[in-house]
Amino acid sequence: MAEDEPAPIDLAALLGPTLKARSSSPDGGAEGGEASAVGDVQTQEALAGKAAVGVYFGTSASKDFTDSLAKSWEALSEKGLAVVYVHCDGAAPGGEGGEDAAAEGGGDAATAGLDEALAQMPWFGLPPSRPRDEVLAALNLTFAGEPLLVVLSVDGKIWTVEGTKALAEDPAGEQFPEGPWGGAPAGPPEITENEILEKLGSVAPEPGESGLKGIFINSKNYVVIGFVDQAEESDDVMFSGMKLKPYATVKKAEIIDQIKKMGFASDYHPQQKDFEKYPLEDILMIFDPAKTYGDKIIWCNTEDSFNRIMTSINERRQAIIDEYNASFAVVAGGDAGGVQEQDDEPEENIVVRDVPKDPKPWVSETMEQTHAEVKTCTVVENSRPAMQVMVTRPRAMFGKSTKFSHSGENLHNCRPQKDHNFAPPKKELELGIQAVKETRTCACQTTWFRPVNKSTQYSPSDFLQKSADLGYDKVDELSAFLSAVSVGVEEALQTNETVDIFQEEFAHLGEEEAGAVTKTHSKLKEHPNFHDVTYTKGKRIEWVEWVPNSSEMVVSSCCENLPFSERLESSGKASVSTVLVWSFADSLSPHSILVAPWEVTVFKFYPSDSKYLIGGLGNGQLAVWKLSDADLGHSVRDKNSSAASKSSGGLEEEKTSTATVAHKQLSMINESHKKAVLAIEFIPATIEVERRGKGASEKNPADGPIKYFLTAAGDGQVMIWDFQSLLDGINENDLNWRPVHRVQLQRQDSGTEMGLCHILHCHDRYDEKGNKMLTNFYASTEEGELVFGDWAARGEEDRKAEVVKKLYTSSKTFRPMLSLERSPFFPSVMLGVTDWAFYLFKDGLADHLFMSSYTSVYYTRGVWSPTRPSVIFLGLYSGGIDIWDFSDQSHKASLSDTGASVAISSMIFCTHGDLNHEQKLAVGDAQGHLHIQNIPKNLIKPTGRELENMRKFLDREEHRVKYFQERHQQLRDLKDTMEKQAQMAADAAAADTGKAAVDEEKEDEVAESIYKKLEMDVKEELGIPLGD
Repeated sequence: MAEDEPAPIDLAALLGPTLKARSSSPDGGAEGGEASAVGDVQTQEALAGKAAVGVYFGTSASKDFTDSLAKSWEALSEKGLAVVYVHCDGAAPGGEGGEDAAAEGGGDAATAGLDEALAQMPWFGLPPSRPRDEVLAALNLTFAGEPLLVVLSVDGKIWTVEGTKALAEDPAGEQFPEGPWGGAPAGPPEITENEILEKLGSVAPEPGESGLKGIFINSKNYVVIGFVDQAEESDDVMFSGMKLKPYATVKKAEIIDQIKKMGFASDYHPQQKDFEKYPLEDILMIFDPAKTYGDKIIWCNTEDSFNRIMTSINERRQAIIDEYNASFAVVAGGDAGGVQEQDDEPEENIVVRDVPKDPKPWVSETMEQTHAEVKTCTVVENSRPAMQVMVTRPRAMFGKSTKFSHSGENLHNCRPQKDHNFAPPKKELELGIQAVKETRTCACQTTWFRPVNKSTQYSPSDFLQKSADLGYDKVDELSAFLSAVSVGVEEALQTNETVDIFQEEFAHLGEEEAGAVTKTHSKLKEHPNFHDVTYTKGKRIEWVEWVPNSSEMVVSSCCENLPFSERLESSGKASVSTVLVWSFADSLSPHSILVAPWEVTVFKFYPSDSKYLIGGLGNGQLAVWKLSDADLGHSVRDKNSSAASKSSGGLEEEKTSTATVAHKQLSMINESHKKAVLAIEFIPATIEVERRGKGASEKNPADGPIKYFLTAAGDGQVMIWDFQSLLDGINENDLNWRPVHRVQLQRQDSGTEMGLCHILHCHDRYDEKGNKMLTNFYASTEEGELVFGDWAARGEEDRKAEVVKKLYTSSKTFRPMLSLERSPFFPSVMLGVTDWAFYLFKDGLADHLFMSSYTSVYYTRGVWSPTRPSVIFLGLYSGGIDIWDFSDQSHKASLSDTGASVAISSMIFCTHGDLNHEQKLAVGDAQGHLHIQNIPKNLIKPTGRELENMRKFLDREEHRVKYFQERHQQLRDLKDTMEKQAQMAADAAAADTGKAAVDEEKEDEVAESIYKKLEMDVKEELGIPLGD
């Protein structure tokens, strides 16, 4: 090496653009460590924030030095040392023929050797593509087989080429970068810009200076100008919120461009001419909280004022920097010579005496300041001469006693007058008083199963003082008291039977401490929504699904918002519909586009292989798409092969980079539904459907692929499809895909067909004998009813099979049911949402379990919370979201928020990732916008014993339903019995009436015979002939 100090070396040119590093943190201080993959890292990124760089030339035989360096690596790395390892296996001593040897060994062998070495080292490595001879030549070194360690500063200055000796002298790295390492001692830390601005304080000019003008700047633009670093106020950010920097500079060109773009909406528009006349490129903005020039922001509108203010600011900045550096110099000087000075100073002999203090007159330290402030605040000074008044008193009154009733000659009374405008300030004091000194556990009688207080008993000793002397002489007083208050107490007890059962006595306690969410607003945070002018403008987001195993990708289908007449005209005509794949990385355009021949009304990912997407079309057919990892956002798209995938199916490739995917297969239109497919439900993998749907059995393995799925449509048919048979021939052009079984749902009373909206398969259902029922399902109708059916039902000889086993008509609204979902915590409980209310159904009950109160705004969708058992999210026609929390109240929504600006058309939760840490809700609206809502923590984390309380609530409601069913049956039986008794009584009365009529005729005959006999006797006595 030359004797003169060499010129600094460019580290970027010396080491190359990239370095090799272990996939685990290369800066970690691990000794040895597990072998892991080796990848590339940018050199600039790897050396960022480092104070020095060590270039280590070694071979596989340099294990001893490598172990020594690894032991001290943690201390050296914390002090800012980065090490780059140069693998020299195969290099000839003296550096001759090293590259030829490496070339003969092959690049793969060199790479493998470096990867094997770096897997055991916590530092970086030089790629084999960078010739080591050039590195040695740049450092003016030769490699003779022994390990070399060269330490350079980040500026490229060589500190030492004998790093091996430096490590031997300082194995713990305590002296680095000084001592044997050859580095300069670390200087004081540089003062940051924000620290300078904080010490600088206000730089507002004095009133009356020339070249300054006030301007109003909206607080939303403070971040753009540079007055604050963050719009929201934060304790971690020094200048945030309304805490502004003393000054900021803005480019004149940026202001002129903003005025041209925004016009009068720009803050700079009122002074546009002044900005155009300004001669310099930079404009100085000054923060003036006192508003000396009319506004909080002042700007220099002349070159002279700009130079004058900037000179003053720079002088104050330099003074702050000099004072900061001087403080470190004083500390350093004190450390160097402080001990000697302390030794030279003589010891001071201090004597303390306790003597009394001499009293002195009191002197106010703030009196003069107060007088000055009063004088400053006096707006109008007295300009009139002072009035002289003499107050006299007769001599005879001297020393005479005086009363308050005595009045002077000129005494005037000021009578009070009523001022209607006077409004004294009112203060409220909330004070809680506990009447009972000690608490007691008492039993309360309640009606039904609701917590209504009926009566409460207390022990008399709770209200009486223990120390009071209650003798027999006070019994009369107590009796008189009880007699006086007995009427009022009895009336209070009677009125207490009718109370508001929904009143929460402690609802407002502790709300200030809770603070996370209010009682009326949930504070949902929305991501930037997804919307595309070409594909979604004016359309309705019909269905939304999250990409499996991804919380950053979401899929949505769009349908036209057409009335029935226009839709009828367009029926039968060819059209193109799209299913859009959105990525959180780009909200302006879709990531991928799935093309369909008809509108996609519902779609779901195949659970066994997420690359397949099954969609139900508006004409009743089913379509299947096969997606790649690039289409789903799992990997980077290959630009060379994207053209072939986009042009599949005869479609022309768009000019944009968005991939277009055509469907792989379509079901036979003659064998599909006659109306739009509205529901898809997958059957468990263990179930095997028998031929023609006569039954089902669990023959397949539980860990195998799902084979069958159900579909439902408005034509009232439920179809079973075999997806495995489709996968076997998915690439065949003449494949005829048809359902393996279908059933038609008809009404039991009229025999008309039902229109279906949703379908749920009953996974775990058993009959009375304990046999598992595998063919049962629940479905919702277009009239709001819930249907329980069996697709394997068999008919009699002269009767059709009764697929519909039970029909729940309590939710009938003559409008389609909008949602039907199973609870993730209670598999037997289902949520059904209609226009006016939502219902909770339980499998096995003959009636609904719970019905909400009617709402003034239509419901459009409903979903269960994935982590809270008692929370339900309901979408509204107005665009809002009502959140029902049964752990809080069950008669109305607990919280509400805004999900969209128009009617909500679809809602679904993301069920991937850590749901207890973050939850996302996808909300589609009727105008083609897809909103992603972040759920707050209070709606994610369940409260204490929430699952148990919700189970008790459902059990209580189930008990109520069963009670009413039994009571209704008892009343029906009682009605039948009473009707029978009434009929029997009527029959008995009719019989008695007939018998009474017969008896009356007999009595008439007897009376007639008696009369005839009497007549004969009278005629005989009077001598009247009997024939007359």
